[in-house]
Amino acid sequence: MKEMINKSQHGFAGSPVVGFDMASAEGDSTATLTLMLNAARNDERGNRAKVFASRLEAIACFIIQQEMNGTEAAEALRVEAARIQNEAGEFH
Repeated sequence: MKEMINKSQHGFAGSPVVGFDMASAEGDSTATLTLMLNAARNDERGNRAKVFASRLEAIACFIIQQEMNGTEAAEALRVEAARIQNEAGEFH
């Protein structure tokens, strides 16, 4: 356990992480905040995966309804990819 704590106190390339003391009350708060942030990130990733899967399903239905050939289906996927990239750009 002590080895795991020592490893967690170092950043990339083994350099110490400044201001991170796992033995102090502040360290406990930092660890709790880190756990909460990771949980929120994982929840958001799950939500985004559901949205993406739903979009893929909608595109598949559209391709089938329109009886598209391979080239047309590929173009429909490219249009959707561009839409997703534009949407992602709005968040950054």
